[in-house]
Amino acid sequence: ALRNVDELLATGGRAQVLTFAAASGADAVVGLGGPLALDLARLAGREALPAVPVIALPTTTASVGLGPVAETLLQGTSGGAGHPPVPALILCDPTLTLAADAAATAADGMDALIHCLEAYLGTAWNPPADGIALEGLRRASAWLERAVADGSDIEARREMLAAALNAGLAARKGLGGVHALAHAIEAEADRRLRHGRLHAALLPPVMTFNAPAVADRLPALRAALRLPAGADVITALGALGHRIGLPDRLALLHLDAPALTRVALRAAEGAANRTNPRLATASDYRHMLEAAL
Repeated sequence: ALRNVDELLATGGRAQVLTFAAASGADAVVGLGGPLALDLARLAGREALPAVPVIALPTTTASVGLGPVAETLLQGTSGGAGHPPVPALILCDPTLTLAADAAATAADGMDALIHCLEAYLGTAWNPPADGIALEGLRRASAWLERAVADGSDIEARREMLAAALNAGLAARKGLGGVHALAHAIEAEADRRLRHGRLHAALLPPVMTFNAPAVADRLPALRAALRLPAGADVITALGALGHRIGLPDRLALLHLDAPALTRVALRAAEGAANRTNPRLATASDYRHMLEAAL
């Protein structure tokens, strides 16, 4: 079931999982897979009666411990708003990520990197999370290209999984406009998208919008990304996305004008917008989408 979380959500299977979790008498829940599977496992662990610990075994280098549909999964559950708790144990074994091809590695690795970036730039005050985010940025920017170029490079896989763990922990501080838009696009277009594939196209317009509010944080970003003083962070990250094969435009999604309006509204209403460095309106997000197209 955890391999087909999208199908579960679409067919009402989510309610069945919650019912099972509440009555199973399990001692723990084991989540094996990507962010969607880990989110569902965390939700099942929280809804069990009594609640039970969750053991997570990530098989991708996307953000570990905080998946892209946590808000959707939480709708209608007993715990109300917020994310399910971080797993009691996360077993980060890089050999479990070896099956991911170059495209998946690029998308998931960029997802981890942008989780760290947006957590660091977010409005919440959390110095420990900032440190975790910067360390994740340092690792991801140093090892992502190598992991994409050679899927059997176990050292690169290990370092990217470490960056993904940093991303999942730091993201408890909150995310930002890139994720607000990515989640909204997935809801509009196709939930099966690896939303890290969207990040290279979304990052430049979102960072441009946020620029007036993050100038004081750019020196630390440049240091984590190993960029010289005064280097343009947007250009550097855009170049990284290009080198690992991520699209720099969203045109292939074929979103028409009404779809863009719906995406912009969802993004403005999303939880990630509340911790974006500048609170963006639906109109702001519409302009960012047009720039990304």
